[in-house]
Amino acid sequence: MSTADSTSDATPVEDARDELQESVPKAARTLRDLLDAEDERIQIRAAEAILDRAGLTKAKAYGTKSAQVEIGGGETSGRGINRTDPLQNPEDQDDLF
Repeated sequence: MSTADSTSDATPVEDARDELQESVPKAARTLRDLLDAEDERIQIRAAEAILDRAGLTKAKAYGTKSAQVEIGGGETSGRGINRTDPLQNPEDQDDLF
């Protein structure tokens, strides 16, 4: 079976997928080149696209209350935040006495 025969057996979807697959290196180079664009917004969008495709996702968003509790600057109680001292490293406890 020749290459021409195997190509003619491909469905239109398979042909389109093959064409797109051949364009992947060029698309990757384009995104890489856009990291150096003059417009900072374009740089950011290119960086986000690259990181997304590399499997890195955006960090979990925290509200102000959640962030304060996470870093030890407050605790939730009812409605609002009660101020507490930040958590200390247990190894630093000896320095307090």
